[in-house]
Amino acid sequence: MVTQTLLETYKTLATQFYECEKTAQDASIEISFYADYAAVARGPILEPMCGSGRIMLPLLARGYDIEGFDASEAMLTVLREKYAMIFEAPAPVWQEYMQDFSPHKKYKLIIIPFGSFGLVLDSDNALKSLRALRNALFPGGMLLVEIDTVHSVLSSHLGSSVRCVGAGDGSQLRLSARISYDQSTKRYQSLCVYERIECNVVTGTEQECFEQYIYTDEEFCLLLRVAGFTHITAYASYSKDIACSVSAPHIIYECVSE
Repeated sequence: MVTQTLLETYKTLATQFYECEKTAQDASIEISFYADYAAVARGPILEPMCGSGRIMLPLLARGYDIEGFDASEAMLTVLREKYAMIFEAPAPVWQEYMQDFSPHKKYKLIIIPFGSFGLVLDSDNALKSLRALRNALFPGGMLLVEIDTVHSVLSSHLGSSVRCVGAGDGSQLRLSARISYDQSTKRYQSLCVYERIECNVVTGTEQECFEQYIYTDEEFCLLLRVAGFTHITAYASYSKDIACSVSAPHIIYECVSE
């Protein structure tokens, strides 16, 4: 089953806004964190939900053997363009939904950074996805998956917001959003309108309903165990010096396959 959310998010303007906003943010801590694991893995790496390559491209630039997939063709288009500028070759990526993933090879390391796994809203699809990821690992291989918790949501700006970024070509991209969190369904929702503005004139508009399932640590640990992972360690920081707690806004799970 393919969820409506995956089909309706990260289209052209949303992807362009994401790229402009994230380019201005420093991801060196996250990149170093995943690069350390890549160095130890000594084998093929997979990044499902790789987006526009925020983590994948720096790892490829460091010489690691990594490939990925994403549901958003707009995101993959950006990744392919950036990859071609660096390597002058086709990028090792393909379009696929997480819940439809069927491994064609084995990996030493699989990574899902930045809470992306929460975009798989249906619980059956989430379990199916984790089982597929486990089956894609060599014995002793590792899954690293990060989730956003309810404390991340509650510390964000619920309600209405407007953000603007420069697009690099003289135009602006504006995001107007109505953000909410439903505690009964554990759904974070952002009703978004993206606009491209050129010379004070709106020349493009795109609407999006962005939804994310927000896990508790207990719930996600149970899901990992049902999926077949038995060796699970959780961290609340990229330095791994903060143990997982009920108040952590983000949790990173280190799951070793038997």
